[in-house]
Amino acid sequence: MKTLSFIKTLALAAAFIIGSTLDNNACAQSDKFITNQEMENGLTVAKTIFKQDGNYLHRHMRYEFAYDEQNRLIEKRASKWNGATDEWEPYFRISYRYTDAEIIMNYARWNQSHQAYDKECSESVYELDENNLPVAYRSYRQTGDKPEWALVCHHRFDPTAFLLAAAE
Repeated sequence: MKTLSFIKTLALAAAFIIGSTLDNNACAQSDKFITNQEMENGLTVAKTIFKQDGNYLHRHMRYEFAYDEQNRLIEKRASKWNGATDEWEPYFRISYRYTDAEIIMNYARWNQSHQAYDKECSESVYELDENNLPVAYRSYRQTGDKPEWALVCHHRFDPTAFLLAAAE
């Protein structure tokens, strides 16, 4: 009995040490990025992410945001820094549409050869309840050259879990 308790205690201590080490490594990794946020009228209109290398900062990613008249996010564009050309290169775009009961997000990647965003290749739909809390999520992808969306996954959420998470 004492041996079993000792093994359990040892296993728990090992799990704690490994977890702490992984957590410390994750924190150390996240410390290598610095964010510069640009605001207008209380809204974030752009974020530039710099990668820290010792005392130097290098451009890494840039996000630009657009809003509608109700201050709802309608577009997010991402660009990656190209050190060879010293330019921001478009990476992807997410557009947002709102209905009374849904938020619809479309994702498109930048096509370098066409110098334009490809047509939306994935769509996510969040169903909302009467309190504007998400209750379901559907993900769609376009398959091949067909214009129809194919359902990839569908999940229902427990709205009380969101309320509990928000309260913490």
